[in-house]
Order: sequence, then structure tokens, then C-alpha cells
Amino acid sequence: MGTSLQPTIIDEVDLEAQGEDLDAVAFALYQKAVRLGTWQPAAVDLSQDRPDVEALDERHRAYLERFAAAFYNAEENVARLFGPWVMAAPTTWMQAFFSSQLLEEFKHVEFTHRYFGEVLGHRNFRSALANPVQDTLKDRSRRILRALEEDEESRTLALLEGTTHYMCVIEGVQAMTGYGIFHDVFTRKGLVPGLSEGYRLIRQDEGRHVGFGLRLLRHYARKAPRYAQRIREIMEEYLPLVRVPYGQKIQVNGRVYDPPEEERGVERLMTLYQRRLEDIFGKG
Repeated sequence: MGTSLQPTIIDEVDLEAQGEDLDAVAFALYQKAVRLGTWQPAAVDLSQDRPDVEALDERHRAYLERFAAAFYNAEENVARLFGPWVMAAPTTWMQAFFSSQLLEEFKHVEFTHRYFGEVLGHRNFRSALANPVQDTLKDRSRRILRALEEDEESRTLALLEGTTHYMCVIEGVQAMTGYGIFHDVFTRKGLVPGLSEGYRLIRQDEGRHVGFGLRLLRHYARKAPRYAQRIREIMEEYLPLVRVPYGQKIQVNGRVYDPPEEERGVERLMTLYQRRLEDIFGKG
């Protein structure tokens, strides 16, 4: 029955701030982060999630654990590596906004860490679905850090490449794809409401991250063809990697399972990938 439903596309990107003044957009989203980004991971009610998880069949429980572990690993990875993005931002308010993003990444780690301990009863994050695009972030972070000692053009290119890599491709395409999958496999059925609420709050944060990233990329794509070309090159380079997590088989206790029928990850991902291109470069 799941394959007959139109897959849910979750795209909570915050493009509300008007105008092309990047500093003004950064300040507006920074203020929004101060107001809305204060949710507490410890306050999310997880009381119904343990019985829900215990009632899942082996296939769906394994998928839930691997899915949540992949999100944990991704959040922890970027939280530990994101400092150079803050340092590379060219103005105070851009740095302020990126600083709010850094704090929020650690909050997302805290929530998932709590969920594994209190609901799943372990913290085996190694069982996560493979996610190779995340494995490249360490090199990206180092590249931005090196660019801080280079000329202005090199710093600008490093920031654009890093923004395309993380806020556009990873958060704006891959993560939003994952939230749609989770909604159709679990939330739509009323399962694991605590994890659903946690992901809703995380999406709210990431909508700001992606929204500013897309505005920054659109600004520079319009400014010079060389910037537009480099943004496209990064998106094309990482598209094969962001496709990898979807359709992975799951092995549990000697049994091999296909992912849930509702996953349809590549279909969702390509919809969001095309949307990100239009957000940056316009339609046509």
C-alpha cells in the first residue's frame, strides 16, 4: 500500500526574509534563531516511543535504528567540523548566524544521543546506513580553514563550496529527503511521536540554515558566472554520493531485508535536488 501513495516531500526552508542584502538576511535569521531555536532536547516527551519501538517487527526496528544512527553521525560530524564556516563568513552578522547554526547542530546531537540511551537502550551508531557525502566534510572543513590565510577570492570560493556542500546538498537535499521518508514510514502511522517531534524541531532549525545558505549561493551565482559554475560543479560532484543511503538492504540476525516500501528515497531526493537548483539559479 505504501508504494501507491505519493511520497511526502518535506522542504521547510526559511526563505521568508526579503531582499538581497545578505547581511540583513543573516541578521533577520539570527534573530529568528534566538527566538525559535531555544527548544530543549531534554524536554521532548519520549514516553510512548519505547513501547512503539518494542512493538515494531525486526525489519522496521532495524531500519529505525540505522536511520536514526545515520542522523546522529551526520549531526555529530558537522557539529565538530563547522567552526571554519563561522570563521570564513565575511561579516559580523553572518558569523552570528553561523554561530547559531553551530549551537543548533550540537543540540541535534544531544537529542539523538538522548533518544538512543532512553528509547533504544544502546548507543551503537556504527550500524548506521552508509552516508559517504558526510565522509567528505573533514576535507571540506580543512579547505575552508586553509583559505582563511589566502586572498579574498580564495576565501569566497571556499565559503561558496562549503555552503553548497553542507547547507545545500547535505541539509537541503539529503536531510530533507530523510525527513520525508521518516514521515511516511513512521510518523504517518502515529509511531514514535517523540522522535517525530524531535525531528520536527530539528527541521525548524535546518530550515533557517538552508534558507540562508541558498540566499548566499543565489547572491554569488548572480554576481559572477565563475561562482555559478563552481556551485553547479559541487552539486553535480556530490549528487552520486547523496543517493547512496537509499535502497540499502538491512542485515539482522542473519536475515537480509529490503528497506520499507515507502522509502522511495531517490525519487524524493531528485525532486529536492531540482528544487535547490531552481532556488539558486531560477527556473528554466
